[in-house]
Amino acid sequence: MPTKTARWGLSTAVLVAAGLALTACGPNDAPSAAGTSTSSSAPTSSAQPSSQGSAHGKPSGTPKKPGVSCTDQIKYAGDRRSNAEINTIGEQTGYCPPVSASGGSGVANAGDHHTIVGTLEYLAPGKLIVKPQGGGMDQAFLVSNATRILGAAAICSDTDGRVTIGHDGYGTSKCTVDQLEKAAKTDSVTVRVTMNSQSGGAETVEEKYHP
Repeated sequence: MPTKTARWGLSTAVLVAAGLALTACGPNDAPSAAGTSTSSSAPTSSAQPSSQGSAHGKPSGTPKKPGVSCTDQIKYAGDRRSNAEINTIGEQTGYCPPVSASGGSGVANAGDHHTIVGTLEYLAPGKLIVKPQGGGMDQAFLVSNATRILGAAAICSDTDGRVTIGHDGYGTSKCTVDQLEKAAKTDSVTVRVTMNSQSGGAETVEEKYHP
């Protein structure tokens, strides 16, 4: 009986010693485990693709000619935007924007702007009248040096008297207010007037060519 007890005691002592040995190794192994964890969780590259290299859509409109403003390159009659706004878009993008509203015969409304086609008449210095085609109320409007005046032949022509018109049959030669008023006094020139409804000022006056 004493011998059996001694064996149990010895076995217990061996197990206790083994347990202490494992416990002693635990703290020493902790840094290694932490190091392994840090290494495996190293951050991956989070760089995103550069937006500078992304493709941008081609601006709509017509490529702008060097040294030529968009309002000189394209007819914007009936467009509700000012000449300055249109030309700024052209300078910034390199493309003249599409016409947002086109003028036709009679009266066409586009927000605060409207376009009238009719016979031009003189009223007073800086103030003219257009009699709409097909009848309707006469429309008085103001003209100034800011008004874009384009002649075909009757108002003016910048090609020694030759007719200057675009594909739509309206003049393309730049004219002065004096030339416009002189033509208005003949009561025989048909024009397309785009004006601001609020101010009554004409932004564009274009002569319609009659052979």
